[in-house]
Amino acid sequence: MKNLSNFKIKIKTREYLIQAIYQMLFSNDDVQEIITQFKEEHKNKKVNFNEFADSLKSIDKNKKEIESVIKSAKISSSSIELIDKSILIFAINEMFYGTLDKPIIIDESIRLAKKFSSPDSYKFLNATLDKILKKGI
Repeated sequence: MKNLSNFKIKIKTREYLIQAIYQMLFSNDDVQEIITQFKEEHKNKKVNFNEFADSLKSIDKNKKEIESVIKSAKISSSSIELIDKSILIFAINEMFYGTLDKPIIIDESIRLAKKFSSPDSYKFLNATLDKILKKGI
């Protein structure tokens, strides 16, 4: 049986990660500043800040490759909502540089889209991630 509290920590960590990616895209803030800010603002929350920081640093390090994957999927940056792009960046980073299994990445992306984005955006993300996986972009 899974330890539910560990599952909640992973969920909260990923939710904060999406918010941090959004902030990084919106304001172009330095990654280390964002990590420090989130650690300070959410220090009393149950969040895995090591995982949070590692993922955000990985995204920053691999942003050119991630953008290339997005372009290869024929998605224009101007046609995608910033929150959807944040979720897509999270998912692509996990697919190529992370440790999550591909079905979990897609499930998490759908859950995050349903929580943070417009009602139908999860369909777009599901189709896009499926296309990326099938084409091996």
